[in-house]
Amino acid sequence: MEVSVQEFKKALEIVKPGLATTVTEIEQVTSFAFTKKNVITYNDEICITHPLGDLDMQGAIEAELLYKFISKVKSKQITLEINDTEVTMKAGRVKAVFNVDSEIKLPLDDEKLVSKGKWKDLPENFIEAISMAKGCVSKDMIQAKLNCVHLNKKGKVESSDGFRIFRYEFDDKLPLQTVLIPASSINSVIRIKPNQVAKGDEWVHFKNEHGTVISCRVVNDEFPNVDEYLEEGKKGVKLSFPKELIDSLDTAEIFSEDDLVKITIKGKKLIVSSGGHIATFKEKLKLDEEVDSFAFQITPYLLKDILKQIQFCTIYKDRLIFKNENFKYMTELTIVED
Repeated sequence: MEVSVQEFKKALEIVKPGLATTVTEIEQVTSFAFTKKNVITYNDEICITHPLGDLDMQGAIEAELLYKFISKVKSKQITLEINDTEVTMKAGRVKAVFNVDSEIKLPLDDEKLVSKGKWKDLPENFIEAISMAKGCVSKDMIQAKLNCVHLNKKGKVESSDGFRIFRYEFDDKLPLQTVLIPASSINSVIRIKPNQVAKGDEWVHFKNEHGTVISCRVVNDEFPNVDEYLEEGKKGVKLSFPKELIDSLDTAEIFSEDDLVKITIKGKKLIVSSGGHIATFKEKLKLDEEVDSFAFQITPYLLKDILKQIQFCTIYKDRLIFKNENFKYMTELTIVED
């Protein structure tokens, strides 16, 4: 059987994020599982399935060597010879033989994983919403619910680390049950650019236009009610941010060791700073308005995404809020002595 090297490699790249980085009690979590028409990876947090067209192969192959080999093949086509224990791959003068475990031991037939409702269309800006929300989750593992992106069936995408809150609101309800998805899984969801979702039992499933499916295990907890923290006060002060801030954030992001940058406002100056033990970065920008001094920390890509849509915030006594027709972002402020 002949297959396209480019298509085969692309398929492996798509499902690679579903591989476990270390061996666990679950067998084959570091393997590509081939089930006739699909290639699948599973690591107990996510499961990724991608169609392989006419590739008729059954079994599990250790992922690392297979991917490295396919990445080095220069031919456009590769010939596969398959039996119950081995697959031989030939491309020109090159031949590689891989052991195949014909019995797939991953829990792919687990009822909780495979149970899916009907596929329903996701709203147009869903990827934007979860991408922005991911930038506001906590890295402290003590409260699992704050390590997640909250998808609320009422049409909200939310996240918080206890100091910052992000909420994206859609006009209509989301076509799924209310779930908490770990931020560590959200990157893989974003990567496949899904346009559909299906409800599951302890898992939620996303699918893109190419037939790739990613299933994410959800966290069994409730996201806190953050409504009161997003309420806008009556005595807010508006502050516009300079256009140069986006370029400054690009550089500050390079130096950031904790995925955060610090924004300090002093008089008519805005100071961007980041870094740690190895190196530090600081840049001063001019402001048009003068406000009381304060500081806050934020994920740089999130602030860039916000500023591309809205260039000003409203400052209250102990917090600031960015708001447009789609989202709200709130962060607590630190008072800075002049």
